[in-house]
Amino acid sequence: MSKWPYGTQQWKALRLAKLMECPVCEPCRARGVIEAAEVVDHDLAINAGGLAFPPLEGLTSMCASCHNRKTNAKDRRTAKTGKSSGFRRAWAGFDVNGNPIDPEGWNDA
Repeated sequence: MSKWPYGTQQWKALRLAKLMECPVCEPCRARGVIEAAEVVDHDLAINAGGLAFPPLEGLTSMCASCHNRKTNAKDRRTAKTGKSSGFRRAWAGFDVNGNPIDPEGWNDA
């Protein structure tokens, strides 16, 4: 994780602020599970046009497992297309009411 901007003091301060604001994994919490967050994720990846230092609302506190799943589903680009697959859900699972917890791509209609 030494690539820019992650080694900067600005990122370290932003990461700490987000973890202080929300110290639990947000996807896990949506599933009714309390897991400590150890990673702060950009909601919109920098390589997809996201800000390197977004406001806290543009970041998500995550456990390593949820972060890896989200990164593989949404942020990693394939060698063949140069894009992410876009078919997998970034946040796996369902809430206590049986609704999918992924905030993206679900219609209420």
